[in-house]
Order: sequence, then C-alpha cells, then structure tokens
Amino acid sequence: MTKSRESRLIDKLELREFKLNALLEVTRAINAQSSEKDLLNQYSKALQTYLGISRIVLYALDLGGSFWRLLVSTGVSGFVPETQPAHFFEKLNSGGISLVGSDGLDNHAFDVVVPVSQNDEVIAFVLAGDEKEDTRGMSPVVKHLNFLQTLTNILVVALRNRELVDENLRQEGLKRELELAGEMQSMLVPKSWPVDAQIDVSGYYQPHHQIGGDYYDCFEWGADCLVICMADVSGKGIGAALLMSNFQANVRAIFQGDDSDLMSKVKILNERVMDSAQGEKYITFFVAIYHRASKLIKYVNCGHNPPLWIDEKGVSSCLELGSVGLGMFDRLPTIESGELMALPGSSLICYTDGLVEQENAEEIAFGMSRMEKVVRDNTRSSLDEMHVEMVKELSTFRGATPLLDDTALLSCRFK
Repeated sequence: MTKSRESRLIDKLELREFKLNALLEVTRAINAQSSEKDLLNQYSKALQTYLGISRIVLYALDLGGSFWRLLVSTGVSGFVPETQPAHFFEKLNSGGISLVGSDGLDNHAFDVVVPVSQNDEVIAFVLAGDEKEDTRGMSPVVKHLNFLQTLTNILVVALRNRELVDENLRQEGLKRELELAGEMQSMLVPKSWPVDAQIDVSGYYQPHHQIGGDYYDCFEWGADCLVICMADVSGKGIGAALLMSNFQANVRAIFQGDDSDLMSKVKILNERVMDSAQGEKYITFFVAIYHRASKLIKYVNCGHNPPLWIDEKGVSSCLELGSVGLGMFDRLPTIESGELMALPGSSLICYTDGLVEQENAEEIAFGMSRMEKVVRDNTRSSLDEMHVEMVKELSTFRGATPLLDDTALLSCRFK
C-alpha cells in the first residue's frame, strides 16, 4: 500500500515536472523566435505524446476577425476545414470551457472546447478529445484540462502578438511608402507660376487621401507661349501617383523637345501612357497653348471635365473638343482641337471631378453652376482668394458628407 502511494506520488511529481518543463520550453521557443510550424509541433507533441490527449484541433481568429484559421489538426480522421466562418463558434460558451460531445466538428468526437482570450476577446478555440481513460476512468483531456488551457493560451497569445508586430511593421512600412509618395507628388505641383503681364495663374490642390491622382501645370514653351494643363488618373494610391509622376515628366519633355503641333504631342502622350499603364489605368487630360502675341488659345480635351471659359463679355462655355482619355486605346480613335481668343477680362477655370461631382447629404452634386457662381462673385478678388471661397462653398455644401475625391483647381485670368 505504501509502495503504491509512493509510486503515485512519484508519477505526480514527474508529471508536474514535465508540465513545467513543457511550459518553459514553449516559452523559450517563443523568445527564440522559432517558426510557427515548430511551435505548433512542440505544442502537439506535449499534449499528444506525453499527456495522452489524442485528438486536438486548434483554430485561431485572424486579425481582421473575419474567419478562423486552422493551426493544429492531429489525431482526427477525415476532413478538417482550413478555415471556418467568423460565426462558427458563436453557439459555444465563449466565457468558459464547453463540453461538445460527439457533434462538435463534422461528427468528430471531442470532450471539451477551450476558448483562449486576450484583452477580453476570444481569439482561439482548442477542441480536444480522447477515447482512453486512466485507471480511475478519467479522460486525459479532463485530467489535464488546466494545463491544456494554460499551454494553449501561452502559445496562441504569443503567435497573435507576433502577428500583430508583423502587421504593425507592415503598416509602418506602408505609411512610410505613402509619405514618400506624398512627398514625391507634392513636387509635381508647381510652387510658383510664370510672371507675365498678360496672365495671372493660380492653383489649389487637396488630395482625398495622403496621396492623390491629380496634376496641373503651367510653364513656358518657347519665347511666346505658355502651356496650361490639368490631368486626373483613374484609380488611387501609390500606383496612380507613380503613373502621374511619369506622365508629368513626359508632358514637360515632349513640349520642350520639338515644335510639333499640339495634336501630335497629345498622340505621343497617349502612347507613353499606354506603355506605362498597359491599359490598366488611363489619364484624363486638358492642355491649352496660349500664344502671347496673338492672344490665341489652342486646346485639346482628352476626356477631362470640361474647363469653364468666361470670355471678355462674360459669356461662359465649356471646353470639350478633343478625344477620349489617354491610355484607353493604343491609338486615339479621333482627335480635334478648339480655338478661342484670350482677350483682356476673360478667364479659364480648370478643375477635377472631386469638385463638381462632390455630393451633399441629399446626394446632390456641387455641379458646374455653383462653381461658376463662385467665380463670377469673386471677379474683384485675387485668384487665390477666389479658390479659398470655392473651398469654403464646397465645404458648406457637402456638410458632414465625406470628400468623394481629390479636389484640384487651376485658374487663369487674362489681361
């Protein structure tokens, strides 16, 4: 009898020592940044080989909370899904340990389902079961339940924390990429304008997010001309910003390169956009050439929002002649240009869709008429002041409705 008690005591001490060593080894492996596969193998071995828990299935919640991912499936015959929908474990008692019987998971027999929590959120479930019992008729799962819960908690929380660290690093990297892209894009927007006795120029740009896809410019071409242009790339993000930066470089290079006519230059730009975007994105583009000596403006509108033209008599019109957007086709199907006289008192207002297509709570768009009213109400103000009033009017109009897109303005007054 005494020997039997001593034997049981030794067994108990050895088991306790094993459990402590198992916890220590798992903790060391976590600190040593062992791979997820090695950690899960060590976990399964501790439970299955040394404690006799033969059936183990472990699911962990993904960081977004949209599904459960299978981490461990051992001792289970048949198919166990790699993922389960977010609602799969909702019927279980997430506040404690639940007995699930024979219908816990696709007719596999499990004795318990153990929830694992972090910051009061259930982030994993381990399903465990066994057919064997010890001499007292106790299942190993029930016998070692506390250890099962403790070991699973240490493992899953560690893996979760590692995943959170990786995600934070990824987000920091993405944030830095966005900052660099934003800095790069800010370099595309002119900081100063040509000083000219015949024209005043001003621009305004507010990206929808940290980086946007709008671009405008005004620069000298030869001794007598100014190039005035505005563009908007389809899509958002870094890809759109990179495409637009490449486009801006092409615009400058093509206009400084030779004296070919405007429509020929637009055709070359279309080829360059197609080469860069491979048909996955396109660019709407308005470009006008102002000849100082003759006061003649020639323009081409490639699918862009038609700029507002108000002549010296106050008559307004929209500049629509041109072609489809650049990069939609290998060759532009049709193209035409428009002409008008930029006499003193006339104005040109270029803008992107983020202005006129912005809606309010009633889903009514800001529209051209509101934009034109602000322009006409501010004829005695500077262009910068007029832009400030335009932005105020847009903000008042949309109220709490989020911004739809980037907002850009490029305005010219001829004198």
